[in-house]
Amino acid sequence: MKTVVTINIRHGGGTTDRVDALVTRMLGYDADMLVVSEFRANANGARLQAALERSGYATSHPVAAPRQNSVLIASRWPIERSWAFSQTLESHHLWCAATTEMAICGVYMPQGAAKVSYWESLIQHGVGSGIDLFIGDFNTGNNDLDKDPGGTKFYGPELPGRFIGTGYIDIWRARHPRTREYSWFSPTKANNGFRLDHAYARPGLNERVVSCEFDHTPRLLNETDHSALIVSIASD
Repeated sequence: MKTVVTINIRHGGGTTDRVDALVTRMLGYDADMLVVSEFRANANGARLQAALERSGYATSHPVAAPRQNSVLIASRWPIERSWAFSQTLESHHLWCAATTEMAICGVYMPQGAAKVSYWESLIQHGVGSGIDLFIGDFNTGNNDLDKDPGGTKFYGPELPGRFIGTGYIDIWRARHPRTREYSWFSPTKANNGFRLDHAYARPGLNERVVSCEFDHTPRLLNETDHSALIVSIASD
């Protein structure tokens, strides 16, 4: 069994205590690959990265400013190369790594209208990119089951469907077709939920997925404001 986990660590983890709690959480998943969104290339980021590397992970992340939310990919499989998904867009939103087992793109989409160009890049170039799995915080969903009925409507709710139309499969939704389950809740009195964290796989990889589930524990324990998403894949 192979496991890929994504978790948004909220502004780079915040305090050292919270970073350490998140490292413990991530190591507890015993995942083959981790995709960490809202990673920041600062002291806390270095602390997290070093802890993962001490535990046997190879790591990769793009060059980014210390306060810029980005993506870190950690892999127990050797990372053969890593690269920006697009040469014309900011690399800290779409960062790719090819390992000996699969090619993955870690995602941290921007908010609002700024996300559209990144989605368009996935829609236009995803299939030809060689990426097996796009996974992370997409900051997007449809305006039906992916949000509380009373929550603010997503900008660009048609974008995930267009990406799926190119051939990639929303792993979690394919296994929970009518379920409302959310990975982030608004920090307001309304406390509306949204499914922001997604995994999209090529059909061949999707066929080997055994399960795709949220772990709400890190969010409920306030280690971060997102739930983790865990993808379990049968070995070849």
